[in-house]
Amino acid sequence: MGKSYKINKFKDNFWYLLFWPAYIGIFIAVELLGNGQHHVVHCFIDDMIPFCEYFVVPYLTWHPLIAIVLIYTLVNETDNFRNLMKFFILTFTVTIVIYMVYPSCLELRPEVFPRENIFTEIVRFVYLVDTPTNVCPSLHIIGSLGLLFVSWDTRGKDSIPKKVFMALAVVFICLSTMFMKQHSFVDILVAMPISFIGWVLCFRGKEIEKMEETLSDI
Repeated sequence: MGKSYKINKFKDNFWYLLFWPAYIGIFIAVELLGNGQHHVVHCFIDDMIPFCEYFVVPYLTWHPLIAIVLIYTLVNETDNFRNLMKFFILTFTVTIVIYMVYPSCLELRPEVFPRENIFTEIVRFVYLVDTPTNVCPSLHIIGSLGLLFVSWDTRGKDSIPKKVFMALAVVFICLSTMFMKQHSFVDILVAMPISFIGWVLCFRGKEIEKMEETLSDI
């Protein structure tokens, strides 16, 4: 019974994953069909952060880490999976709308790398496939914070190591966006309130409903 219950829960929630191809298609369309009038994002803190190619390692862990967490929660923690997908759907959609209304870009990438090694070669490839447009707010930051939020709700005897690992991963991913000159500090600041609102609405919705019921009974 337990196994069949898990299979049914898996089937009931699998459709959430259809968001990803739809989102990718819309993101590419926004990139290609933009009017070209992008607003440059920059602040003085960006000039204080040196380029460091070694941060490409945590930067590139973002995509596989999201995939791993989604698969794990889909199979083992369906409630957390739904909350996380609702968070992604809400925050990523809001971000796409911002990109359409206020197109942004960066002028932070170094013209010449200070060193040449395997890591700068990887960074060069990242620069080639990932344009410095539509960057504010940072999807890297929003997505990473979503993983952190879902880790907070993880239960079980091994939950503490998972939470510690995710917290460290998120910190390094956030730092990597700036040290790789993929994002401005401004992009991170703008991503924070969007992520917080997404956390409240998608991860704490039931608690808000209970609070409203309690207040209505007073």
